[in-house]
Amino acid sequence: MKFEDMKKIWDEQDQQHKYVVDEKKLHETIQMRKRKGSRYVSKMEWMLIFANVLAGGVIIAMNFIKTSGDIYANGLGVLMLAAGIYIYTQRNHRLKNENRFDRTMLGDLDHAISNANYRARLSYGMLIYFIFVAILSIGNAMEEEKSLEKIGLIVVFFVITWFLGRWEHKAWHVANKKRLISMRDKLVEPI
Repeated sequence: MKFEDMKKIWDEQDQQHKYVVDEKKLHETIQMRKRKGSRYVSKMEWMLIFANVLAGGVIIAMNFIKTSGDIYANGLGVLMLAAGIYIYTQRNHRLKNENRFDRTMLGDLDHAISNANYRARLSYGMLIYFIFVAILSIGNAMEEEKSLEKIGLIVVFFVITWFLGRWEHKAWHVANKKRLISMRDKLVEPI
């Protein structure tokens, strides 16, 4: 809640200023956060679905063209296709539950919290998924007998990317969820 959303009024009884929340402006802010969160989650889902299906399909197709039957590469392709399908089914499940929230200020805030919670879970799931992608990619590089320098660079890339992904998960997704929960707690707390 922003201080611009509050109105200053004069309390005759105590002879001092009191602050009152502008409910209409607060509800508009909550609705804006809800819409923004829904759009962000949708973009995140579609990006992950397309990237995984495309990459998985290309990896499997390239393996069939090479006819080498690399177990790590095939496993990586299947894992990516499975991740794309899983995210798509989770998206459909999320969309089916979109209309269960009230069209009140608290209902819209609960909807925004639900989207933020889903986004944080999706981000955490992608971190776990990333570990499997890294293991399969490094295994594939070893199977193809890449030089130690190349394998070392691949490992460094995955380690740095994993730490950046963890930072994003905590700083963006979990922090956004905590801010919305804090806002809800302030709204429902007794005066």
